Amino acid sequence: MILDNLEEIRKIDESNVLGSVEGLADQCLHAWEEVEKVNVPDIYKNINSLVMAGMGGSGLAARVIDSLFTKTLKVPLVQVHGYDLPGFVDSKTLVVCSSYSGNTEETLSTFRQSVNKKAKILTIFSGGKLEKLSKKHNIPFYKIYPKYNPSNQPRMAIGYSIVGQLALAAKAGILKLKKEQIENLVEAMKNIQGKCHVLKPAAQNPAKKMAKVFEDKIINLVAAEHLTGAIHVFKNQINENAKAFAVRFDIPELNHHLMEGLKDPDANKRDLLFFFVQSQLYREKNQKRMTITQDVVEKNQVKTFLWQAEAKDKLSQVFELIQFGAYINFYLAMLYGTNPAPIKWVDYFKQQLKK
Repeated sequence: MILDNLEEIRKIDESNVLGSVEGLADQCLHAWEEVEKVNVPDIYKNINSLVMAGMGGSGLAARVIDSLFTKTLKVPLVQVHGYDLPGFVDSKTLVVCSSYSGNTEETLSTFRQSVNKKAKILTIFSGGKLEKLSKKHNIPFYKIYPKYNPSNQPRMAIGYSIVGQLALAAKAGILKLKKEQIENLVEAMKNIQGKCHVLKPAAQNPAKKMAKVFEDKIINLVAAEHLTGAIHVFKNQINENAKAFAVRFDIPELNHHLMEGLKDPDANKRDLLFFFVQSQLYREKNQKRMTITQDVVEKNQVKTFLWQAEAKDKLSQVFELIQFGAYINFYLAMLYGTNPAPIKWVDYFKQQLKK
């Protein structure tokens, strides 16, 4: 198998995306240490709403934070994955604008609107126009120095992006986060790395085995509660890295419609694969829903796989899943003989949009 042939992997992976996969845990710790140096004024704690704006990989942190802290956030959170802010945004709103390149047009649009509405603003970037605008308007920011993202792909800086925004939100008093929690999630990620490292043979490597199961399938990812944001990260990276089709569904919502859509077409039995994410930290009813839903899918003769999160706390489980998913989508790209770095259709789209 190519998955056990490091020389062949390196020929395909020209930009060292694997290095970024293996650097995810270090990204998280690095981001925490860097954000600790950022000064967020106490006035930022005097807010009544939170808006998080970002696209693609830069927008994933908002999804993770929303699903992970929904019960404990002190103010409502609205995600913006487009050009415009909600109408309620004012001086009592904190807007977090995230763009790895610093040049994402939708995020720049939300930044300018935030300034006009006199909102409190935090930004995260690695450079570009967003850096210049942040300095011009004296906005507190976290600038990513991607030491552990050798591929330099924005979507592979997910550790920087998510932990960076988590830490900024904690500094603004939106949520509580301690270094001990970061160390715990890093430990959970390192545990996955030990099991799924590229030098671990496919016969003993759960991520390589899972990539083989995913091959030539239409992938349906299913999670609940605190892991719905993480499963979205997994889905996005299958799309962009493996260049493969994948969608996500959430428990319990899918129980109210999707199960009736499994009968036809008949190709479902051959082409679909459902990947269920179970957690002992879900409420008991959702754990039961996950088990029964898997049973329903199998009764429709569609292939399934159940993965059990093992970390002891919710935050660690989020990053455990992100790390596992990162290995799977990389190995899936290798099975397809695909260089995971280029995103030719996204680039083509952007070029057409500029015309």
